[in-house]
Amino acid sequence: MSGLSPLRGWLSVLLLFLGEAKFQASTITLGEHLRWGYTSKFGYSTGTGNYSLRLRVSDEAKLAGNGRFNQNVTLFLETYLDEDWNEVMSIEDPCQRKKKSRSSMSVSVPLDGRWSETLRRTVRNNVRSHIWYFAVLDCAKKTENSRKFEYEMTHLNEGGSHFTVETRWTLPSNVLSLVCFVAFSGLFAKRCLAEMTSVGRLHMVIWALVVVVAMQLLAQSLHALHLWRYSYNGTGVRPFEILAEISFILSQLVQSALLLLIGYGYTLIPVDVDPATVLGKRDKQAKHASERGLTSSQALRLASFAVFLWCLKSTMTGAPYRIRGLLSMFAFVGALYFIGPPFLVMLVSVFAPYWRPPILNTSLMLLQIGTAWWLHNQFLSRGEYFKVSELNSSSLPGGTPRSPRTPLESPTRSPQRDKRD
Repeated sequence: MSGLSPLRGWLSVLLLFLGEAKFQASTITLGEHLRWGYTSKFGYSTGTGNYSLRLRVSDEAKLAGNGRFNQNVTLFLETYLDEDWNEVMSIEDPCQRKKKSRSSMSVSVPLDGRWSETLRRTVRNNVRSHIWYFAVLDCAKKTENSRKFEYEMTHLNEGGSHFTVETRWTLPSNVLSLVCFVAFSGLFAKRCLAEMTSVGRLHMVIWALVVVVAMQLLAQSLHALHLWRYSYNGTGVRPFEILAEISFILSQLVQSALLLLIGYGYTLIPVDVDPATVLGKRDKQAKHASERGLTSSQALRLASFAVFLWCLKSTMTGAPYRIRGLLSMFAFVGALYFIGPPFLVMLVSVFAPYWRPPILNTSLMLLQIGTAWWLHNQFLSRGEYFKVSELNSSSLPGGTPRSPRTPLESPTRSPQRDKRD
């Protein structure tokens, strides 16, 4: 781990000089029946952090102010600790929640639409990190009618970092993952070129993996750029983040389809594969899972895993020992890929809230890279998958096998097809 120290040190200096603050801008409504408005939360590490807040009456509320533009309304900013937050939210009377606040500061807001004076305060954690919650109160009942307030709030951790304690390792871990994935992509490209030189073309499963790796590399690069820009302005580059999400989803779809089709027997047995049959069954299973209350992402993963097991069971029926052994390994990798993320989400729940994001993000990155590495090694090495699959045959019409046996002569299932369920 000593090799990571210079990288972490450099990133700490970068965040110290380039990081401004986590910036939040939104609106809250206060009035006769709304005396308490939640603004934000922030995870502060041990040491001294700070925050700032300013408010103003929105244009709509200013127009409804009945000409009293020379007056101010006094609001209060309350802070709450994470260990008290559940109890705070259980108190029905918002004004009674002041009893659980750790600090209370008044803010005088002009009714003419001008910004209030910026309120600046510090937060100190001596023993461990804490998540602090912030809310604005109007329990003096100075606003008889409902009025909308705009606010801008910034947070800084100790050392000038605007990343919360939950996300403090987000940029270093993403940069490290990007470096590892670039190295893997270079090795993968080198082996693909060697395959092209040797055979003259790439098999479809290899092209599918090329798409997966390219989309994941693009997603990782855009996400790292978004986080790097986030260190300047506290908001990042939203289009980069959207494109990164799209690229990541596309890579997951292709990789899921690849695992499903191989589980169905593609490249392993002499059978015509109809992708619509496999993917259609997955969509049907996803619909059933969604009806049971699962999120779309969870439902799709669980449905894909169910169809993956169905494919493996169908393919293994009557298959020779060598193919059954290979598919057993595919079953293990597929299980990690399809149900690993939901399992990790449940697993990290035992950790403190500020440790969950870095542990989960790092674990998911390692899972993605590990799956792609294993597949590339299966497709481009001369291992067991190569020996029993059609990758072992010449790509030229009427050509000779690339090893003494073709897939049909290798220990695969007999030419007579097994009946599919």
